[in-house]
Amino acid sequence: KPVNYTDATVLAMTGDSVDPANLNKNTLQFNKLKVKTVDGKKWVIDRTSHHGKYSVIDGVPRNHKGRTGMVGRGSLLRWGPNHAADTVVTRWMRDGAGKVITIDNKPVMEFVGVYRPSTNEWAIPGGRMKPNEKMFDVLKRQFSEEALETMEDASDLEQKRIGSMLKDHFNLGITVYKGYVDDPRNTDNAWIETTAVNYHDSTGNTFSNLPIRSNEEGHGAQWIPIDTNLDLYANHEWIIEKVCYHRDAYNPIKTPKRQSSQLWLAQ
Repeated sequence: KPVNYTDATVLAMTGDSVDPANLNKNTLQFNKLKVKTVDGKKWVIDRTSHHGKYSVIDGVPRNHKGRTGMVGRGSLLRWGPNHAADTVVTRWMRDGAGKVITIDNKPVMEFVGVYRPSTNEWAIPGGRMKPNEKMFDVLKRQFSEEALETMEDASDLEQKRIGSMLKDHFNLGITVYKGYVDDPRNTDNAWIETTAVNYHDSTGNTFSNLPIRSNEEGHGAQWIPIDTNLDLYANHEWIIEKVCYHRDAYNPIKTPKRQSSQLWLAQ
């Protein structure tokens, strides 16, 4: 029998940013875009899935990718799909003379990874979409919060320069994946779906000039070479593999660490 679990922190939350704890057949409208008015402003809550219509049994959504061993919401805020965005920032890996490094006649990339202490793994910067938040805004927000140095002590001129760079560069991405994430937080009734967008610094003069967050232990954020098979958070190595394909770069990632992900993500 699956464990019924919803984190106490989630249960204690109130307001429109979190779903109610108890559901019946008419509590929420699943498989739809929900538009409501909050403080005079329209909020859009996306309850659709990138993979099409999912089942709702007695008012409770069912994870269309299979059973997880847990029912409830776990640590997720929404029943059904919890939409997120992942910002894949890449550049060509270069030697000391500035020449692009190649393996098997393919250029090697680096990506900005952030450290997840909770799982002791490196990940692509990303996070959940807030109600009514545009994709461009969540991609920029999550990358800034997770991967960049705080701007609190920077001069007004420096803050303006960084803000202008982010605005300009975040208009040039390509979407490499939309769909289910093989995330350890998923349950039978709540799961994460993401949109992964790649921003590539081909010249080494754009994203390479941003102040990447770091600390003494090396656990903040850093440029990670894609020159060997990676073991990243959730299915993030699979997303990196998609980026390598789209950029015609060296691809060392051969097998997802969760074999079931191949079936789920291929759909």
